[in-house]
Amino acid sequence: MYMETKTKIIIGSIVGVIVIAMIILIASITTVPTGYVGVKTRFGQVQDDVIQEGFNLKAPFIESIVKIDCRTQKYEIATEASSKDLQKISNLKVVVNYNVDKNNANNLYKEVGKDYQTVLIEPAILESIKQGISQYTAEETITKRSEVADVINNLLKEKLQDKGVLVTALNITDLSFSEEFDTAVEQKQIVEQETQKAQYELE
Repeated sequence: MYMETKTKIIIGSIVGVIVIAMIILIASITTVPTGYVGVKTRFGQVQDDVIQEGFNLKAPFIESIVKIDCRTQKYEIATEASSKDLQKISNLKVVVNYNVDKNNANNLYKEVGKDYQTVLIEPAILESIKQGISQYTAEETITKRSEVADVINNLLKEKLQDKGVLVTALNITDLSFSEEFDTAVEQKQIVEQETQKAQYELE
């Protein structure tokens, strides 16, 4: 009877050790999906190194892994802006492609957190748009649209590159003015056409 009880205790202890070992092993393994990096935190503090995609080991129970998406992401924004000659652009739509720099993902998370799109990227886009548009007249924003987009893109890159965000493309998808401005442009075109007609008739 004594031997049987002792055997049960030993078996129970072995099973307990195995279960604990499995729990520790599971807690020591983490997986980072393709296109992501893992930011390591220890007792809530962000560590200097990041872990790459695939299986990785971490200190069980004291380290956590925050997964940051580093794939190319698209952000669309609609806003208003004023041109160099103080004409209001009532509907300005811009599409930005960006991705988080894998080498600086830990600093981005440390300074901004996971909601970096709302906290960091959106305000930077809005500021860059207003700053870029203000360098061109209303007419130039139409005739030099690609150039305006390049200027805004460069301004945005300057604002975000040191923060750990890489801008890969920026396009102006829609640009329209107030009804008053459209009417003024139409009247201007009519006057020009009538002037050319009068000149032709005079010749």
